[in-house]
Amino acid sequence: MRVLVTGGTGFLGRHLVRCLLEQGHEVSVLYRRESKKDRLPEAVRKEVRFIKGNVLEPESLRNCARGMEWVFHTAGDVAWGRALRQRMTDSHVKGTGHMVREAVRSGVDRFVHTSSAAAVGFSLSAQPAVESFPFNGDRMNNGYAMAKREAERIVLRETDAGSLPGVVVNPTVILGESHPGFVREVARDRLKMAPDSGVNLCDVRDVAEGHLLAAKKGRTGERYILGGSNLSLREAFQMIADTAGTGRTIRTLPRLAALGVAVGGEAVGFLKGREAPLAWDLARLCGRDVYYDSAKAERELGYKRRPLEETIRDSVEWMG
Repeated sequence: MRVLVTGGTGFLGRHLVRCLLEQGHEVSVLYRRESKKDRLPEAVRKEVRFIKGNVLEPESLRNCARGMEWVFHTAGDVAWGRALRQRMTDSHVKGTGHMVREAVRSGVDRFVHTSSAAAVGFSLSAQPAVESFPFNGDRMNNGYAMAKREAERIVLRETDAGSLPGVVVNPTVILGESHPGFVREVARDRLKMAPDSGVNLCDVRDVAEGHLLAAKKGRTGERYILGGSNLSLREAFQMIADTAGTGRTIRTLPRLAALGVAVGGEAVGFLKGREAPLAWDLARLCGRDVYYDSAKAERELGYKRRPLEETIRDSVEWMG
């Protein structure tokens, strides 16, 4: 297949590009700046075709999808803090609108949109949310959830109208090689407390494969949660600490304390124009078990989840 990947130099995008190449596809990568290309291994750079463009600049996208059979739209900022909310929202809502229009104009055979489990909503109990869960991110004023939900609507509206063969995938919190995030902080004994909440953690390799399965087997106009293991953040942090051999016993950060930390962090974020260490929108999820169920993807796509222990072990080993 002739495939275009937006966000192909990002964390998920890099793994998706590698997966596509391994399966023999002809891959083009949309990139914004020359420096972004260096995020891909040299061997991969030699095999892909690069197309310069910015999803926020529609003229730069002209004809980027021409001749493509599949488009994977993974581009978009991840930001939970208030300081970067507008930029993040534009990257998803405006950026998706621009890419959808280009895909429609080019007549692609499949448009796989990378959304987020946050766009499904946040469970009110330990019962995992499924694709039909009633969205509540707007009532919580959660910027990331609302942006991803609106981007989904753009894709699904065009799909319902018959002009776009769209499928949406909704990954949960992704871990893996080259993007350890909080894994690095815990493994290096710099993060010693975990917010009092539950989370669903998945492996980037499984999510990349899930994207290909969605392109091959997904039903047009459907959404598929691509998740992993449901557990408390304290349990997850302890697994990381034990795997890294820190000897640390992870403690729980109470909700009120998390909110206090978030207020201070958001203030610093506004002053410095960067993401808060613990964003307010994330702190407000403390006390909730934000769990998800990937049964639909497993049943319809053949999606498979590897053990979380393997994901954490590989992430820690990658850091050296």
